[in-house]
Amino acid sequence: MKKFLCAFAFAVILSGSAFGASESEMKRMSVFISNFIEVGMYHINIDDISDSELAFFGIWHNWHNNFNSRIQRCPNKNCPYGGYIIDKKYVAESIKKYFDTEIDHQSTENPKWGYYDGKRYYHFDGADGEFVQARVTSARKRGNTITMRGVTYWPDNDEIEGRPFTATATPYRYNGKNTWAILTLEVED
Repeated sequence: MKKFLCAFAFAVILSGSAFGASESEMKRMSVFISNFIEVGMYHINIDDISDSELAFFGIWHNWHNNFNSRIQRCPNKNCPYGGYIIDKKYVAESIKKYFDTEIDHQSTENPKWGYYDGKRYYHFDGADGEFVQARVTSARKRGNTITMRGVTYWPDNDEIEGRPFTATATPYRYNGKNTWAILTLEVED
């Protein structure tokens, strides 16, 4: 019996399923993944992501989550690149927090989604509306990588959207708090 238990424990450790994330940890993971889903980033690979995509994330993450503290009206009358601005330091901070990487500041692929003025600010047009969230339903750790699986849903009525996703992330500390840096995210079409 002892040999069986040792063999079983060894197999569980090798399979990576011995993570045992608590309910509160799963909720934290859901919030983490929702930060990407809510801005429409359904396909991420950290090895292939451009600075333009990172800028897009940094701008729109702050639009959804830090509007009152980081988003300002453009002080210039008839701003050519949108009615709102955000300081590049906040964009860089969000990228560091969620991707654990630095950004070479530049405009996004569509300047209306984020035009970098080459100095201090990103300019953009604001947009409101409903946005999808993520619910992590399982997590597994293998080495220093956590694989999260779940589904997307509409928060207004808690209805499951029915789009499964898989994400990988690596744990790290940001500003003294335990978090994750995204490696990949794939939401099924």
